[in-house]
Amino acid sequence: MEKNQVYNRELKEALVNAAIGVLMDNELITKEDFRGLGVGMGYLFSTEEDQIEGLFQVSFSGKTYFFAAQKGKLMMVNISQEQYEQTVEYMKSYHPCIMSEELPETELQKNRREKNNRIVSGKGIAIEDRAMTRWEDERITVRDTLSVCKRMMACFYVTQIACDIANGNYQEGLDFFAPKLESNGLMDCLNSKEKRIVDGTYSMQDAIDMDWAYEDFWALCWCLGFVEDISDAGNVCDCDKAIKLMQSCDSVQKLVEKSKPRSKAEILDMLDLYYRYHWAINEAKVHPETPLGDLDHSTVLERRRGLEWIVSDVEDWYDLTLPA
Repeated sequence: MEKNQVYNRELKEALVNAAIGVLMDNELITKEDFRGLGVGMGYLFSTEEDQIEGLFQVSFSGKTYFFAAQKGKLMMVNISQEQYEQTVEYMKSYHPCIMSEELPETELQKNRREKNNRIVSGKGIAIEDRAMTRWEDERITVRDTLSVCKRMMACFYVTQIACDIANGNYQEGLDFFAPKLESNGLMDCLNSKEKRIVDGTYSMQDAIDMDWAYEDFWALCWCLGFVEDISDAGNVCDCDKAIKLMQSCDSVQKLVEKSKPRSKAEILDMLDLYYRYHWAINEAKVHPETPLGDLDHSTVLERRRGLEWIVSDVEDWYDLTLPA
């Protein structure tokens, strides 16, 4: 029996990650393009033989590439936008399962989806009413407080150095913050961009990305109870408050002692909310008329990155792919 899989987020993310791999292998995309990546899923279903059939598009920087999944294989297809839309409509006519309303979700997932859709809609932001949450609490492990505090402190110090790059004071910033990284044993905790900032091999894009990493840091602050709410993704973080916090916690141990970690359920609720914000932003890349309220793209992307890192086993959060 054919089954609609368009709500299967794990499957969709696997396909999108594979498509990104194809684009990267063919040098059609770089990691820097991930910030502006948009994905549109035309259809996705499993056949009676349990084979996956699908058609979707990946867009960035004004370019669109089309991918088809057939008989266990993923391939890039050379079609126009009009041909893509015609194919989707044709498949809907001949495969009724594509229009199926069935959502294979638990009661917990349903409640999370419905609650966050109400929040998103209330902010004047477009929703995909039936976009499922993929996070089932019992399957998720949240990182321990010490690991999050170390990541949070490393991110903050290197972000300050990146800000000094923009101000033409790189060496001054490095001389001040590198010893703090050393004394707190954080040099081994740096991710790829942070390492390049610290060792001087950075690009200007690295510096720009690390400036925006303030928002990843802010998401971690919320997870540890230092920030009351981050559900407003239209404003950037409070940098003055962030600086005062880190001035009052000059060691990882002090940060751990002052933290009040949020529950796994709270973190997954917020992560799901940011997934929905991200979906709306990506939808607007394909359909510019999509209402976005006051969402800020970079704020949404970076805070989601920080939240995703909290529940992932990926050490470098720049290695995370964030399809929506």
